[in-house]
Amino acid sequence: MKNKKGFTLIELLAVIVILAIIALIATPIILNMINDARKSAAVDSAYGYIEAIDYNNSIAQLNNKYNKIASGDVITINNDVKVKGTKPTSGTIEVDASGRVIEADLCIDGFNIVYQNEKAKATDSDKCGKKQNEEIVVKETTISDKAKTLVYTEDGKCKIDADSTDKSTYKYMGGCYIKGTSTNNYIWYNGFMWRIMGINEDGTVRLITDKSVTSIPFGSGTGKEYISDEGYIHDWLNDYFYANLNDTKEIISNGKYFCSDATMNSLNSTTARQTCTSGKEVEAYIGILSNDEYLLSDNSSTYLNNGEAIWTMTPANSTYAWYISSTKSEMVYTSTTYGIRPIINVKENSVITSGEKGDSTDYYVLKENKTKDITGTLNSIATSGEYVNLKGKTYRVVSEDNNGVKLIYDGYIGKTIYGEDNTFTTISGIGLKLNSETDSTSAISILGLVGSEDIVETTWYQGDAVTLPFKYNDILSSNTNGTKAKVGLIKVGEILAAQSSTIDTNEMYWTLNKYSYFNSAWYINSLGNAKNNSVSMEYAIRPVILVKKDIAVTGGTGTWDNPYQI
Repeated sequence: MKNKKGFTLIELLAVIVILAIIALIATPIILNMINDARKSAAVDSAYGYIEAIDYNNSIAQLNNKYNKIASGDVITINNDVKVKGTKPTSGTIEVDASGRVIEADLCIDGFNIVYQNEKAKATDSDKCGKKQNEEIVVKETTISDKAKTLVYTEDGKCKIDADSTDKSTYKYMGGCYIKGTSTNNYIWYNGFMWRIMGINEDGTVRLITDKSVTSIPFGSGTGKEYISDEGYIHDWLNDYFYANLNDTKEIISNGKYFCSDATMNSLNSTTARQTCTSGKEVEAYIGILSNDEYLLSDNSSTYLNNGEAIWTMTPANSTYAWYISSTKSEMVYTSTTYGIRPIINVKENSVITSGEKGDSTDYYVLKENKTKDITGTLNSIATSGEYVNLKGKTYRVVSEDNNGVKLIYDGYIGKTIYGEDNTFTTISGIGLKLNSETDSTSAISILGLVGSEDIVETTWYQGDAVTLPFKYNDILSSNTNGTKAKVGLIKVGEILAAQSSTIDTNEMYWTLNKYSYFNSAWYINSLGNAKNNSVSMEYAIRPVILVKKDIAVTGGTGTWDNPYQI
């Protein structure tokens, strides 16, 4: 056998030295390459962010919504903008009168990105709050942070506890809430504008919709309990409305936040109860006001009084319950119809993604944890209540079914009588006024939908005549007395069968449903309540359409000032 020789110690040491020298030479080069790649990615992200700002402002211009920024204004970045890539953690942008970005100074991934003359350049400046490879920690603003400024003192006490003469807060069921008028508690979440009410005893934050979302009876008229087989509002809220919210509802808390304690007292704000009788607490994800908390909030002077007539969840006796009129709370038969303003309670660490003032134009936006991109198909993105722009007209999402996504026009198309009788048909009356493709004043013409491939012709079911009291599911599940058409009307008891926060003039408008008399039909009055009257009356028209489920969404966020673009 031949002897096999290995490496000597000197040879091994020589190899190690050579490798070390190569590493010393190559490491800075590799690190520089990585740094250059990250810098290039940050620049690309800056371009994407600026393009998104330009696009959003252009859409806002087209919709006459761009009125917040004047030429030359410098504004702090708004990361509610949907964009691929890394968003800026801080910085400012300067825009011209059209909303186009002309200069920007942004911090992205630790780099300072300066944008001028349509060119972006990145530097390793420490200006952006970190040195290279150092982690940026961004503190998220929570809904609790915002709510505390409304009802707590700086040392964390309810203002009324700290000062018994305080007129801005009240206590109820252990929580601390806003009293009187308030204009800085608007918050957008899950397709609706809400108002922050305050903080519950367990720290969750209480929200109520800005407007009523439908109009139905309290119950059958024979039972006083809110939660029972005869409690129609409870069923509507928990079996229908809650189910139609976004499918990611993790931040909505379930607990004993509501009180169905009955009272026959003629209450006022000085005698309203601050507690709930044991056993009358209602455990649910969603509910409505009690009469007590409405009165404690300052009665007709509270922001909770929005001029509508809405139910409270407080029974009076076996046939009466309390509702809020435009001036006070009153008792009325439970079988009558009034509006519903849902209340939810969200977890205190829920994140605010944008909004500084909390007013109706600079409102807070609550993070929804949507798993879907902003672009895609309408049925995969939109949820009930959200706003949609189709052919320059604004709609709101009602619901989705197997055939498409139902939208209600966020406005009125003239006025008309219902017809010769209360049967919905496309050959006469309101059905013809909605669908005539030869009449320039018809809804389908005004909305620009004649010949459109975006909408689906479907069967609009009137069902049987609706009488009081009625259960919402008896109406919505009906599949009788149907008429095929491209444009229809909202049904009594559906989501958004009420008034809208964004319609300036609250007209009375027709619904699809018949009343028990052949010459009467249901309409929504200016207070958002379902009523019935003669078909010979002239009321406004709010068209409802069904669009294809797979219609593409090209932009927008679904809010009332930035609707989805389809």
